[in-house]
Amino acid sequence: MPLQYETGHAKNVANLLKFNQFIATLGPTYNPNNATITAAALATLYTTANASISSVNAVYNAWKNATNNRELAFFPLHKLSTQLLGALQSTSAPTQTIDDMVSLVKKLRGDGKLPKPAPVVPVQAIPNPNPNPIPDPPVDNSKSNSQQSFDSKLQHFTKMILLLQSVPSYAPNEPAFQIAGLQAQLTNLTNLNNLANTSYANLKAARIARNLTFYANDTGMLDRIRRSKAYIKSLYGASSQQFIAANAIQFVRVVSKKKAK
Repeated sequence: MPLQYETGHAKNVANLLKFNQFIATLGPTYNPNNATITAAALATLYTTANASISSVNAVYNAWKNATNNRELAFFPLHKLSTQLLGALQSTSAPTQTIDDMVSLVKKLRGDGKLPKPAPVVPVQAIPNPNPNPIPDPPVDNSKSNSQQSFDSKLQHFTKMILLLQSVPSYAPNEPAFQIAGLQAQLTNLTNLNNLANTSYANLKAARIARNLTFYANDTGMLDRIRRSKAYIKSLYGASSQQFIAANAIQFVRVVSKKKAK
């Protein structure tokens, strides 16, 4: 999530504290009949909002750690899949079985359909009518059949293990290539993938809770502050120093009311 996005939430919390400190200077004069904008209610809102920011930060760090661990664990799969193919090719496995393994390796590595290389043109043959041309937009060279999600990689790796397990002559001496070792690695990768997915769900839940606290229609921080400012204006007048000071404490709507539901 962009830094500016997260900074907006933190700024709102900081300004809520300033707003509450200003209300305290008004003393008993600030006495609204709306229970959601009393000094005590807004103080509780600050505690809740500040806690929601801390919660998102903590869960975000947990998610980043989980995804980093997953990426590091999955990275060797490309090389391992090629090594397993070589180990299978060294056996008496049928040609069709080897072809099936080749197909799985391509899917796991994302080699299903590679982009065609651009033709090489001699430098002297390229015309230059414009000495300051506008650069072309970047070209998307992504592979159309990459299936590069971690869930897909797990599926392909699982199928590789099942295929190797079905070949009687596949009995490598290398522990890393043996079925037991591959199954242990699959279990580890599955656990890391589940942990990353769970941490992402927790992050989404924490952000939803924060957004409701800050931006929900009627009950959110911004709407409550708006009503509090209106009450101060009713007490002192629109041109009063009290209202001008309160209104100068700005809050930013980072999330729309429609999305904060």
